[in-house]
Amino acid sequence: IIPYVYGSVYNASKAALHAYSNTLRVELAPFGVRVVTVVTGGVKSNIARTERSLAADSIYLPVRAEYERRVKHSQEVGMPTQQYARSVVRQVLRAPSRDTIWEGAMSWVVWFVSTFFPRSVMDWYMTRTFKLWKLQQNDAKKLQ
Repeated sequence: IIPYVYGSVYNASKAALHAYSNTLRVELAPFGVRVVTVVTGGVKSNIARTERSLAADSIYLPVRAEYERRVKHSQEVGMPTQQYARSVVRQVLRAPSRDTIWEGAMSWVVWFVSTFFPRSVMDWYMTRTFKLWKLQQNDAKKLQ
């Protein structure tokens, strides 16, 4: 949904689940099976329990502080896990429920921006927030 930097593989796995859920919803509807896609914002969990750091020769060293902040960010602002679970279950069981549920910290903001603004707005925000512009000043030889 958003280019949440330093998490491309994780983001890709979420995108695959969205496509899978959306396809299952259509394929299983004739059998009376309802499939709901849950788009999750920040939730406090153990996902960031392993300390991650940049290698000493990383091309991302100019943004080390931003990288470290991003790795821990969802845990700092995340919705408590039990609150998230109760809310999702309540929304799924509600009749009629929606095909897509947005839940978790900042999920409504992401929904709003991704619905009403061009993708470039989120790209700009992520670049600015995590100071990716600093990388343009990085030594071009490191990229070769």
